This record gives sequence, C-alpha cells and structure tokens, in this order.
Amino acid sequence: MNITLFNKKYWVRRFGEQKEVRGYFTAGYSDFVASLNVHPMGADQMQALPEGERKLKRLEAHGSDVLIVANQDTGIKGDLLLYDGDWYECVSAQKWDHTILSHLNYQFVIVPNDASRSVDTANPPTADPATWKGDEST
Repeated sequence: MNITLFNKKYWVRRFGEQKEVRGYFTAGYSDFVASLNVHPMGADQMQALPEGERKLKRLEAHGSDVLIVANQDTGIKGDLLLYDGDWYECVSAQKWDHTILSHLNYQFVIVPNDASRSVDTANPPTADPATWKGDEST
C-alpha cells in the first residue's frame, strides 16, 4: 500500500518520441520529481561487479504517479528512476485499486553503464529532489 508518509522524492527521466536522425534513433528527455516509496526487491537481486562492488539489480516502488513502462516490441523507453546514484528503468507499473489506499506498484531494473545507454543516463540532475519546485534548472 502507498501511505505517502513513507514516500520520498526521486528524480525520474521521461523520454519523448523516438526519431530517426541520419540512421540513428534518438529521443529527447525531461526530468521531473515523483513521490515514491522505493525499496530493494531482495538480497538475491544483487549484481556483483568485477571491482567487488555489489549493486541492486531490481527495485520495487509504490506511488500514485503514472510512470511509462519500457516496451521492447515498440521500442518505447521506460521512465528512468535515479536511486542512490544509479539509473533504473521502469519495467512494470500495475494499478492496485483493491483498497481505499489505491496506488501503482512499479518494478525497476538497473540500467547498464555501457555505451548503449550512456546517452540516456548522462547529465543526471544535481538539484535535491526534496526541495525542487519545478521551476529551477535541473
């Protein structure tokens, strides 16, 4: 359930429609703040990196903001969530409306830091999402 008392504000990156430019597909993006309750999906969802560091591969979140889900068939990029310095792509957003505390339940997977997604994750917002008013530069 999404009790907003437990929510924090996080940066979310949303992509526009993809366009082909000189043989490459590109899409602009905009960053905004969403109020979410984010938590790891479990210790078994950790990724061991060559440097010995461990990162969460999957996150679960609850909130009332409508987030765009990645769709591999159509090529639509899902919204990205900036969590603890890493970007995670929204792969599921299901409406849970079976109680008075209806909300959306999201699932996110980590975005690899390789060249194929580096343009999507470049220039993360530097402003604090908790104090961002929507009219400041990100």
